[in-house]
Amino acid sequence: MKNKLIKNFRWLIRLLSGILILFILFMFIGETFFPPESLNSNPPNTDAIAQLLVFGIVMIGLAIAWKLELTRGLVALSAYALLVIINTNALQFPLLLFYPVTALLFIVLWAVSRNVIE
Repeated sequence: MKNKLIKNFRWLIRLLSGILILFILFMFIGETFFPPESLNSNPPNTDAIAQLLVFGIVMIGLAIAWKLELTRGLVALSAYALLVIINTNALQFPLLLFYPVTALLFIVLWAVSRNVIE
């Protein structure tokens, strides 16, 4: 019974991380290939590029956490913490909190599945 519950929990977290990754990919493609037409459109500065790279690490961490739950969950969580250090305004967007929560869920999944196996 516990193994089936853990398996369902694992797939629920994987589904959530997949939806989050697809959401960011759609946003990135939309902003990259179809930028908003504005007169004051400036090229990205170093801070914006650093934020994109760090958030890319969050996405890679969530994607690889499908197999390596603890290590990649920690990578995604650490990268999100670095993103918040770079840009403290990231905490103002409630939707962005789904990313560290998902990373935490992968870590919890690792801990729970480890205890059931032993």
